Amino acid sequence: MTADQKSILNDPRVTNNADGTVSVALSSPVTLTTDGEVLSSIQLGPLNGQAMVDMINYAREGDRIASIIKSSSGMVGPKGDALIKGLSGHDFLLLSEVASTFLGSGQTTGQ
Repeated sequence: MTADQKSILNDPRVTNNADGTVSVALSSPVTLTTDGEVLSSIQLGPLNGQAMVDMINYAREGDRIASIIKSSSGMVGPKGDALIKGLSGHDFLLLSEVASTFLGSGQTTGQ
C-alpha cells in the first residue's frame, strides 16, 4: 500500500472495519431505488478476480473506476448503475480512492 493510500484510509469520512472492509460516509446521500432506499454511507471491500477482469476489460478510464466502485461495494447491475448516477462528483472521487486501496499495487486501473 502506498503512502497516499494509507492517508486516504485516515480520512475522517473513512472507517476501517474489523472484517477488512471500509465504510465511507457520503457528503450527499444517494437514493438507489424507487422504494426510497437512501444511503448515507457505503461499505467497500476487496475485489475478486472476476471484478478485476471486468474492470480491465473496460476501454475508458471512467468506466473502469465506476466498475471498481460497484464491485467493491457489492452493488452491480441496476443498483450499481443507480449508485454511480446518484453520487456527487466529490463522493465518486473519494470512493474511487478508497476502493483503489484494495488493489495491491496501488494502481487504480488496469493500465
